Amino acid sequence: MELIFKIPKDKNSIKHYLTNEEKFVSVHPLIFRMQNLGKGRFKVFEKVDIGFIPYRFTYYALITQDGDKVNIEATVMGITKIYMDFTFSEEDNMTLIKEIITIKSPFPIKNFMYKLLKEQHQILFNNIENILL
Repeated sequence: MELIFKIPKDKNSIKHYLTNEEKFVSVHPLIFRMQNLGKGRFKVFEKVDIGFIPYRFTYYALITQDGDKVNIEATVMGITKIYMDFTFSEEDNMTLIKEIITIKSPFPIKNFMYKLLKEQHQILFNNIENILL
């Protein structure tokens, strides 16, 4: 799945919100804590409401940055792999963020996960934009 976001701020400020755990937690709608394990590895604490039932869980993620790219790899429940590749470019005083999400799971949850990530990442980037304005 490919998502595109535009934010009227410089790309380095936006990238910092994806690579710094405190800033990431401050803008993410579901992640409420991240524990830095070193070398880009994190233990992630997340809460998702499934219907009226809040479901809390943890998983491990690796966040790497190379130039204008940020990659996040997460393994949820030890089975489902989520790859999120963000590419940043600037055009007309805006930062264009292109996100490619790939989910690998033996369970039939991909459509649910893609829908959830699309909704939550829209909120995530709206939150980043609102803070940076």
